[in-house]
Parts: sequence; structure tokens; C-alpha cells
Amino acid sequence: MKMLLLATLSLTGATLAQAAPVEVFNADTQCASRMTGTGERFVPPCQFSSQSMTADRNTAYSSDGLVRNGSFKTILNYNFVCESLRPLSVRYTLSAGSDASETNRIAGSRINEINTLSMVHGNHDADLVFNGLDGVVGFQAIKPGCQLNVNQLLTYPEPSYFGQLASHLVTHNGVIKSLVSIAQPSTSSVQLVSSIDNTLDLLSNLTFDIEDPIFLDQITTAQADLERSKAVFTNNCRAGSSSSHCTIELSRLRQVLQNNLTWNEAGIRSLHTYLSEQTRWLSGQSIGRDALVLSNAVNRLRSRL
Repeated sequence: MKMLLLATLSLTGATLAQAAPVEVFNADTQCASRMTGTGERFVPPCQFSSQSMTADRNTAYSSDGLVRNGSFKTILNYNFVCESLRPLSVRYTLSAGSDASETNRIAGSRINEINTLSMVHGNHDADLVFNGLDGVVGFQAIKPGCQLNVNQLLTYPEPSYFGQLASHLVTHNGVIKSLVSIAQPSTSSVQLVSSIDNTLDLLSNLTFDIEDPIFLDQITTAQADLERSKAVFTNNCRAGSSSSHCTIELSRLRQVLQNNLTWNEAGIRSLHTYLSEQTRWLSGQSIGRDALVLSNAVNRLRSRL
């Protein structure tokens, strides 16, 4: 299950990338005006209707199973500057499929700065509803300029997940290629068994971190095939043996490894294409260090193309 980390925001009927920043709340226009001894103040009642939007997202080249099974990150950059007699906040409910949902508040601050909230979820669109205002009943006075603006709301590949997936695919590629180079008729059964053992250890280490079920299935299938070959070479072959039984098993092993390598290389090409498009799309967005992590994943995959 993909885990919810923090929160994100949105607004009705608008695509953030087309009209940012988006004004969610403005006390100057949505609350009643009153002159006081210290100047104009805004007081209840304040008009606020439920509002929602879906995070912007680039789905190009996302049909591959390795992508569909991945984790995704939704990030919100917002600015809620507000000075008021009593604390003022906006309630929201966030959801992204059945695995991520949270209800919380965004509080106004005297500091005029961009704040960031984020969540990690499965392969779903992230939607958020602004449910209403808190702090606008009873005795309240809000200074002019109290606004909540959404500056950026978008969903993109979760960098840690896809960075690790890219690393595992590249490692898997190197491990299988190495064994293919060793699984030759001139290699002794003792050396081959030792190489199979090393490969099994490396694949076992990979399985601890792999979250993608398709990739994990490839690894576990390869492990079972290698265990079978190891048993044959250990029990039925001797160094320098040229028996037909050993030759047949060596041929079968090489075919298994090649099939595994074919799947792996297709996955590397597909993920490289997808993440390259994502980094291009995200180049104009403010996502901090996430951009570097995704760029490094692209470079890692490119090293095996």
C-alpha cells in the first residue's frame, strides 16, 4: 500500500498549469468590510463555497506495467498570508484513489512565503476539496491582504521509488549479463556453480527492496531456474564433462538467462523513455531536489542502453 505522507491542494474548474497562482480565498472580496480605529478590517460573514481541482499530471509513455505499478508524488506549493484577530484556516479533504485520503487544515501566517505540502500515493489522480473556513464566526477582524493562493499542484513519479527501480533494473542487467558470459561450454561445472551461487546472492539482495510485483516475479522465477541448474551441475556434472545431459542443461540455462535479459532490457528502455519525458515536463516546475533524483535515474538507465 502506498503511504500518505502529507497533503496537497486544488481548486474547481481550473488547470493549475494554465492559471497559476489560483486564488482560493481573499478576505478583501469574500468577507464584510468594516472601518475601525486602526483602519479597514474584514469581518464575518465570509462567503466561501466548496472548491476542488485535480493535480496536473503528464501521462505520456505511462502504459508500461513498471510505471503503472509505481508510486507517485503530488506536491502543492501555496501561499496563505493572513493577519487576523483569531486564527484563520481553510479545511480540505485530499484523496488519491482508495489508498490515500486525509482531512486537515491550512492555517494562515503573517509571513508571506511559499509553503510546500506533499503526499505519496499509487497510480491515481490526486483530487482535493476545500471544504470551508474556520475562524470566521463570532468576534473576528482580518487585516487587508489575507489571501490563500495555490501556486503549483502537480503529480509526478515519486523520485525515491523510481530512482530505486532504475538502480535495481541496471544492477539486475549487469548480474545477468555477467552470468551469461560465464555460462559457456568451456566453463567448468565447479566454476559455473560458484557463479550461479554469486548470482543467487545478488538477486536475493535485490528482492528485499523491489516493490514492483512484475519485477519481483521475474527475479523469483530466475532464482528458481538458477537453483534447478545449480542442482544439475552439482549432482550430475563434473569438471570438463561433455555429457549430453550437462550440455542440454547449459543450453537451457543460457536460454533462461537470455529471456530474463530480454525482459530486463525492454524494461530499461521503457522506463528510460518515460522518465526522460517526465524530467523534460518537470524542468519548468519547482520540485527541489526531486528533479535531480529523477535526472540521475534517467542517466543510470541510459548507461545500459
